[in-house]
Amino acid sequence: MENIDELHRQATDAISSRLWTNTVAIVNSIRTVGIDPVTKRPADGEEAGTGCAGRWGSHHFILTAGHVPHPDAKPSNLRIFWRPTGGVERIADADLKRQDIGDALSVRDPKAVIHQCPWEDLAVIELDPAEAGPHTEFFDIGTSWIDPAEGEMVHCCGFPIDKHVPLGSRMVGTKTEYDIALRPTVFSGTVFHQPKFLTDNFDAERHYLVPYERHDSKHPKGFSGSAAWWESDQPQKIWKPNLVFAGICTSCYKDGAIEQIAKASAVQRFLEEVFGPA
Repeated sequence: MENIDELHRQATDAISSRLWTNTVAIVNSIRTVGIDPVTKRPADGEEAGTGCAGRWGSHHFILTAGHVPHPDAKPSNLRIFWRPTGGVERIADADLKRQDIGDALSVRDPKAVIHQCPWEDLAVIELDPAEAGPHTEFFDIGTSWIDPAEGEMVHCCGFPIDKHVPLGSRMVGTKTEYDIALRPTVFSGTVFHQPKFLTDNFDAERHYLVPYERHDSKHPKGFSGSAAWWESDQPQKIWKPNLVFAGICTSCYKDGAIEQIAKASAVQRFLEEVFGPA
């Protein structure tokens, strides 16, 4: 039993590491002022989302949901949090210290550009791959992708806002501002294609749905832009995570209980429109 538990832990760590390798956080330096859609309270701060480091032919980019970059943002208004280490580290919230927490870095590439999809909630931030940290890899989306079937499992790695770690507060004028740290988090869900509830923009040709079930996070806000990954069941002589790109998280329903994912085929169509055939 102990050996089985250890093998399961090692497999879980290997999958988490593989997901983390292609995942980044995106922070908007342009502040959003308004009502937070989750808490329904006034909000004034930097919004964060998730992105996937991808490649299409010779083009390198961060693929994300279209609403993640601020509508007025230029690439220089965005900060990217790249994977800081090559290992899987577990530090309890109570044990975190300032030196354990990394900062997102501004996009410095003067030729970087944001491409917005006109027909789907998708965007790519095209940039020089030299911007990336040494532990981030750009996944070749043109050669390894799938639209998963009903009942199959997908895995998503992102930065849910409600699973943040408070770092402190300070006064800015007459306002109190709070600093928080976000943790990369994985959730898995079983694909279904036909919602049994009213939806605003669900299109079975372009989307599928998965339940959002995590005991330590109640809402998937922050997962927008996270890539979904399907695990291949092809036999391997030596096991390793064999993950295939399966789409991008874009929105949710039923107060966050259901996550909507843009299919990999829709992402492929968008990338071909932007960059041409892979």
